[in-house]
Amino acid sequence: MKKKLLAMMTAIVLAFTMFVPVMAEEGTATETPESGTVLEVGEEESSEVNFTIVHTNDVHARIAGEAYVASYVKGLKDSGENVLLISAGDVLHGQTIATISQGKAIVDIMNAVGYDFMVPGNHDFNYGIARLTELEKSMNFKLLAANVVSAATKANVYTTCAVTEIDGLKVGLFGLATPETVTKTNPKNVAGYDFTAPVAAAIEMVDLLEEQGCDVIIAITHLGLDNETAVKERSTAIAEIPGVNIVIDGHSHTVLERGRVVKNAVIAQTGEYLNNIGVINVSVTEETIKVTPKLIETPEEDSDNWKADKTVLDVIARAEKANLAITSQVIGKTPVKLDGERADVRAKETNLSALLTAAMLKATGADISITNGGGIRASIEAGDITKGDILTVLPFGNFICTVDVKGSEFIKALEHGVSSQPEVAAHFSQVGGIKVKFDSSKAVGSRIVSVTMADGTELDPAKTYKVATNDFMAAGGDNYTMLGTKAGYMEFGALDEALIDYIASGVDISKVELGSMVDVKGEAPAPAPVAPAPEPTPVKAMVAEPTAATVYINGKSVAFQAYYIDGSNYFKLRDIAFALNDTGKQFEVTWDAEKSLIDMLAGKAYTSDGSELKSNGDNGVKAAVSTSAVVALDGTVIEVECYHIDGFNYFKLRDLGRNINFGVNWDAAASAISVVTAESYAE
Repeated sequence: MKKKLLAMMTAIVLAFTMFVPVMAEEGTATETPESGTVLEVGEEESSEVNFTIVHTNDVHARIAGEAYVASYVKGLKDSGENVLLISAGDVLHGQTIATISQGKAIVDIMNAVGYDFMVPGNHDFNYGIARLTELEKSMNFKLLAANVVSAATKANVYTTCAVTEIDGLKVGLFGLATPETVTKTNPKNVAGYDFTAPVAAAIEMVDLLEEQGCDVIIAITHLGLDNETAVKERSTAIAEIPGVNIVIDGHSHTVLERGRVVKNAVIAQTGEYLNNIGVINVSVTEETIKVTPKLIETPEEDSDNWKADKTVLDVIARAEKANLAITSQVIGKTPVKLDGERADVRAKETNLSALLTAAMLKATGADISITNGGGIRASIEAGDITKGDILTVLPFGNFICTVDVKGSEFIKALEHGVSSQPEVAAHFSQVGGIKVKFDSSKAVGSRIVSVTMADGTELDPAKTYKVATNDFMAAGGDNYTMLGTKAGYMEFGALDEALIDYIASGVDISKVELGSMVDVKGEAPAPAPVAPAPEPTPVKAMVAEPTAATVYINGKSVAFQAYYIDGSNYFKLRDIAFALNDTGKQFEVTWDAEKSLIDMLAGKAYTSDGSELKSNGDNGVKAAVSTSAVVALDGTVIEVECYHIDGFNYFKLRDLGRNINFGVNWDAAASAISVVTAESYAE
């Protein structure tokens, strides 16, 4: 049977089946196209060839369901059906059974299940590309990736495509790995290798497979459907390529209950963690390719109609037994109990949480680390520390990731972390690289007193910091939505692996420092040091000439009382605040008696009635005395030039524009100062 490139169309049959698909778990996307729709082009069927694709994706080493995949496939084959078993990647990492053997146990299980093809997912590179290449040698199935090449030679690292024959029908398959791998595994894992553009690689594969006479072409992709993924790197871009009939996809953990039709191809994806088994029935004639995708919920236990495959269960049991010898390995010693008690890690810093956040910093080189207290599940008694102890402390298989977070947003994360104090809460912030003082007696949202960096400087709200956290929190888990930025996003190894490596490196646990999260409730603030009064210096008064200065605020004329001093106009701060209300650059002005400074709060409207715009009375020439008045913007002291005239402080517009960031220019035609709040300040 030869593929008729111009006449043949893919018929996507979307129909109910005898199985009820599982609903998507929270956090996954679910799509259910209109059932009963049939797109079919062609004449009467002849020489029909049928086969079934069984597929999985994003299993992340949750292998309990693989024994049911094996029995399902065996049942199909025993009934005489042709079956292809395909993995769309991210299977070799994520749980203890995988990480201890660096993926080998998972390969052994997949061999026992009978997989035919796999594409590597980004987390399949978590042990390094050399390890994946080594694991490939023990695979009884083909690892396909057409767009992973050596950076130096541009040679393909893995098999690009394959052709299998089913009852005379030629089926071509090729694999595509996500280019996001370079940031969604530790970059060191794939150093020296490139992940080329998926569309270009796919077109090349389609041409090659068509030249070999393939009747059906299947793309196995770990690209996904996430919106944050570039459009040209999503699986939809591959489905749009002429000649591609079926796309077996992964990466976005999307539940496609009946597939997604794109052009003349169908995309299939099962969700995650083997919650579902994907099944696609394919029927091919000279004129049509009929594709019927569905999902089957993976059983959690045996039933009369479906029992787990004993051979696969035996392989899993052997792997778990072998792991037992490894989990008992001693990686270090502790002279004291490492406190992971629920009531402690969810309410305060402990020596175990401090050890963990330090390990996160070492693994990533980040400025700050933060993890949720609820993720720490057990203590470790004094004495030997085993790998099993660490896996008991951190049982969820989370991995570390880094994101770029603005200081002001990170303070919000800390505020959220202490919002339930003094009550225990899973979202309590455990941090590293900083020392945080908070006051649990203050109102929620205003509890952070200070945040000091490792170098002794204060955290800068305007500065961006590289923050290491876990994948759960980076996805908004425990309501840490402020960490859900994709800026600078990179993925690293597992949280438990980082702690194991840190302890095994010989760190002196007896010297673990506490003090990263301190509640100062009830503590009186330390008195500010009193500096000796400086010797008074004579101050020469400047001449201040009154002027009715006209200022245009976003094109609207506003008359200010101002003084002309030494070639520049000076204005009252409160006059400017009133004029900037509702412009996007508004600010409140208050006097902080405790700190003896003028405090400006950006973004808040100035609550004046406008009386400050009125004249002070005598507008004659005045004596202007330069003053050291302190002005703070959102708590940070800013540099402004100030003159004191008749009991009022006067400032330059340009000083305010520079600090608040709005445009200040001289409009020669109008002989006026022009302020444009939408523009950035420029000297």
